Amino acid sequence: MIVMLYTTLIILICFLVLLNTRHAWTMHDARRRGKLPQKGKATMYDVRNLLMEGEKDLAIQVYCELFNTTPLAARKDIEELERSVKKV
Repeated sequence: MIVMLYTTLIILICFLVLLNTRHAWTMHDARRRGKLPQKGKATMYDVRNLLMEGEKDLAIQVYCELFNTTPLAARKDIEELERSVKKV
């Protein structure tokens, strides 16, 4: 029983590390391609441009970085911003 619990815990930790690595690589790659400004230099203008280019996931990540929020809260705000951008 305890071995199964530890195994599950190790698998969960590995999964979380992989997700974090994916997030870091996505941001690094987007900055390398010129889609994002340097770390700490992003603005809402960048978030809006990413939304208009169809890069919703990147927009959420930049929004999280910009306002230091959780991805869930950022997703909600980005979806609201996306609706307002589509109206224009």
